Amino acid sequence: MAYTWREDAYEVVLAPAASRVIASLRLADQEGLGRALADELRNGPNAAKEASFDSSIYADVVPDDPEHAVYTATPLSFGGYTALHRPLTLTELKRLAKQEDRTAADDGYYVIDILPAETAFRRWPRRV
Repeated sequence: MAYTWREDAYEVVLAPAASRVIASLRLADQEGLGRALADELRNGPNAAKEASFDSSIYADVVPDDPEHAVYTATPLSFGGYTALHRPLTLTELKRLAKQEDRTAADDGYYVIDILPAETAFRRWPRRV
């Protein structure tokens, strides 16, 4: 999924877990969540409520290395969902452009998962 119609457009690439969440929704909800992902991962209305964390114990993030990326949880304005994402690396952007045979946006996000609001109220592990 990529959005390139605006000047401030960025690429959105979905991991399998995020794709499964979107595929499980009704078409209207898929479109609403898609618009939220396209508009809100960078400076969206809930940017002040984002939470970021390093994917490793290292303090230094190696440029262009997804293994040591900083992940961000961004609350979306659609349906109480939260997107867990990281910036796409330059290598990933180039690969995306080559795979889709087009010019990619200058930056973008890899969405690892999309969490519905009710996950905050589930107790894990679930005991029977």
